[in-house]
Amino acid sequence: MVDPKRVLSYEDMLKLIHQPEKVIIDVRNPDEVTSTGKIPSMGHVQDVLVSMSDADFKKQYQREKPSSSDESKTYLGSWNDWSNRQK
Repeated sequence: MVDPKRVLSYEDMLKLIHQPEKVIIDVRNPDEVTSTGKIPSMGHVQDVLVSMSDADFKKQYQREKPSSSDESKTYLGSWNDWSNRQK
């Protein structure tokens, strides 16, 4: 069961995309993103968080690279909820 304190709503996501200090990560695979689109300001998890060095991350995004110990929450509505509400 998901802890309700760690869940984001669509309204929460609308606020977050305008907060540059927050990092939003799309965990879908690249084929899914290509076929359906993406929520603004999201990058590719594999390329950015796993392969990119801390220095390269900071150079590209002008912020510190998130660590695995940073706070994380889940948008349970996922892409389906986002795309349906954006129409």
